[in-house]
Amino acid sequence: MHIEKLKCYIDLYECRNFTETAKKNFISQAALSQFISSLEKQFGLQFFDRNVTPIQPTSAGTTFYEESKILYQQYLIAVERMAREKEDSMPPLRIAYSSPVDIQTLITIIPSFKEKYPDVELQLNKINLGEAADYINKSLCDVVVSFSTEFIEAENIKYKILKEGEYLAIVGKGHDLFDKDSIAIKELYQYPLIMLSKEVIGSMYDKMIERARSEGYEPIIEKTVDNVETEMFSIITEGFIGFCPESQNLAEYGDDIRLIELEDSPHRYIVAAGYSKTNTNRTLKEFLKFIS
Repeated sequence: MHIEKLKCYIDLYECRNFTETAKKNFISQAALSQFISSLEKQFGLQFFDRNVTPIQPTSAGTTFYEESKILYQQYLIAVERMAREKEDSMPPLRIAYSSPVDIQTLITIIPSFKEKYPDVELQLNKINLGEAADYINKSLCDVVVSFSTEFIEAENIKYKILKEGEYLAIVGKGHDLFDKDSIAIKELYQYPLIMLSKEVIGSMYDKMIERARSEGYEPIIEKTVDNVETEMFSIITEGFIGFCPESQNLAEYGDDIRLIELEDSPHRYIVAAGYSKTNTNRTLKEFLKFIS
């Protein structure tokens, strides 16, 4: 199987039609059908149910589709890199990030980097924090700028620290604690909390709970959500307390929320640039030099 042919499989899975897929890939319908049959024979699995219209993928077909997307993307990356090697130019730098804090940190580095390498293409991609290690391990990006919790325990990932700081409490107008300048941790943990879900922030979710328990507290996490916008809405309208890094800008919410210092808090954050130990991208090596 030639890896470039995976595009035919990906297109067929997405449009569920042999005729349309064949036209899209400039091949005959017979050739496409033969290719799919050869794949199924190779793996000893049926990938599509052809007895219904439109055709429907089987469980094995869905699994192969998910892996094919990764393989094909990596193949395109390899093709692009080889083309740039031939041109003897700096390859693009694929940067993934997970939060506004990451972007704010990146902005402190990028201007000086671009001044030295003005022709280098920077490709940004927003991901969930929980996907950080996976994106690095599967070579879907060159570097992830995010909270270091996803890198520390990964054996094949190195990282360089970009920024460190403390977490603040986010309190909505009308909350009992809204007018306070600081909150003791003991007092904070008496109130219901809201957090981004574990699917979004990965191991940071468990580490926050571990830190609290190490101090003898059991946080009341009453609600989890999948994005910052919903978290802010719930803090304002439902009276939850949330957390955010001290450097995060929440000015768009005006007077409806306050950021309040936490006294004697064990909760700190580190924003880091994580990358694979085996990454050979020349641009990445140059980029890392700009991180002191």
